[in-house]
Amino acid sequence: MIIQPLDSADNKTVRRVRSLRSNRGLRERLGVSVLEGVRLVEAAIEAGAEFRIVLYGPRLVETERGRSLVARLSLLSAKAHYVSEKILSDLAEVETSQGVLAVASMPPMAKVWPRPASGPPLFVAIDGIQDPGNLGTIVRTAQAAGVHAVGLSKGTVDIFNSKSLRATAGSVFEVPLVRLEEEPWLDPATDGDLTLVYAVVQGAMPYEEFDWTKPVILVLGNEGHGVGHQESGQAVSIPMVPSANSLNVASAAAVLMFHATYVRRQAGMPVVPPSAPVFGRRRPATVGD
Repeated sequence: MIIQPLDSADNKTVRRVRSLRSNRGLRERLGVSVLEGVRLVEAAIEAGAEFRIVLYGPRLVETERGRSLVARLSLLSAKAHYVSEKILSDLAEVETSQGVLAVASMPPMAKVWPRPASGPPLFVAIDGIQDPGNLGTIVRTAQAAGVHAVGLSKGTVDIFNSKSLRATAGSVFEVPLVRLEEEPWLDPATDGDLTLVYAVVQGAMPYEEFDWTKPVILVLGNEGHGVGHQESGQAVSIPMVPSANSLNVASAAAVLMFHATYVRRQAGMPVVPPSAPVFGRRRPATVGD
């Protein structure tokens, strides 16, 4: 029997996904995000997210990977709906839909910096970055570099909007996130060992002269205005040729994060990933994984 996909844009579930896609306040109130694409959905499964709604179409089940994804979602008792490619295209924010959209629980955001199991912590604080591509890329790079947590200030773009999520390529489910309420984002009672390191365009200590073996919070500021204001700590710059104006904040973040972990390795300090996944659990492997 041929199963015809749902093709009504007025369907209650389709309208619900559309509302969640466009309404940050609603997403935050319900504690969910809208995931688009195979990689993001796979990453959410691995991290132990809870799935509320899944929309998938013919394009997804044409591939073995897609069929495997549908099977894994069915094991999680997700409310899966087979819909037309037109519905997915209307909801998608990419030019060509990969055939799946999912509403899943957001990774929880901590209120304090989570300490690694061993060694000095390496944290990154995001201060008012507005471009979702930059933010997502920084989170993706933070995971690759071995950063222990990423903090997000109130003025920062939503990490759970579709563009930010895509730019993380799933790293948002691997790196612990911290909600930064007030600067300088340190609790004197528990964070007295941490040094704030501010990335500025010029006029500061060259980044390679700083001692990155210390417990640090690397602060990355807004694309146009930089760091909001500096409390105690150290400012560092990336030396550039005189004809250069500045680096994209995501590029600068990559230079600084990977340099920090390089220095630590050279000092015999292994890079220790976060001690627990962001949801506190992982999905057990299933047959076919």
